[in-house]
Amino acid sequence: MAILKTNTIIRPAAQQDYSTLSRFINHEAHVHRHLDWRSPLEWLGYHPFFVVEENRRISAALACPPDPPDFAWIRLFAFAPHLSGTDIFQSLLHSAFSELPNARETQIVAIAIQDWFISILEASGFTNPQSIVVLEWNGRLPPQPATPQISIRTMTPEDLEAVARVDNTSFEPMWCNTLQALSRAYFQSGYATVAEIEDGIVGYQISTAAPLSAHLARLAVLPTYQGMHIGFALVNDLLEHFRSQGIWRITVNTQDDNHASLALYERIGFRRTTEVFPVYKLGK
Repeated sequence: MAILKTNTIIRPAAQQDYSTLSRFINHEAHVHRHLDWRSPLEWLGYHPFFVVEENRRISAALACPPDPPDFAWIRLFAFAPHLSGTDIFQSLLHSAFSELPNARETQIVAIAIQDWFISILEASGFTNPQSIVVLEWNGRLPPQPATPQISIRTMTPEDLEAVARVDNTSFEPMWCNTLQALSRAYFQSGYATVAEIEDGIVGYQISTAAPLSAHLARLAVLPTYQGMHIGFALVNDLLEHFRSQGIWRITVNTQDDNHASLALYERIGFRRTTEVFPVYKLGK
């Protein structure tokens, strides 16, 4: 437990902090929430998750449990306006490192949405090697190229272990999803499908939906089957699905240096928007 000043401590967050933290993050102006399948408070019980307490009142919080292993995404950072954001962030980060099971090998990672958080990250030694870009579909279905003998069907809960294997084989470790994360994504999805051949599942997509829009949240194809238009078929199927429901605004995001994904989406008719979210890293 780190002592900051009289009547001020940094301590691990506990389940009984839920209501207090909920009020705190819903009323503060400086709150970073990770783009996640879980709400920030669903990480209570996972470590590291610390709060600053002044005179027994919570005035700051930081959560960054590693998921996947060795990558600790900042799921929550919030602080009261009377505090220095940079100073309190660095103090909380120091405490977080003490609880990381593999601190020397773990990267602290954040997707920065607000300018104030970008300033804090840069002042704390984080670098910005890549960004996430957002693309939007132009509403036209392109001709579909010939694909191998695959079937695209609705994903089921029984598929999730195979889907996790596809995911973990297809992405760099930082961007992999655990089985638990993919299960949450599946149960929150508006439309989820798998691409299957005789050997089994070789690709999948998970999309979310709102009354007037949809978002392709996750797309992966096994590396040995990439270049065979399986990703194209999965995306084309979801576009037709949402179009049949009267949804024409469909978005997707990917890393600005993922040239294969960008080429696929642009070939299908997605175009970049002005939305860009920088990714910051600390460590390694």
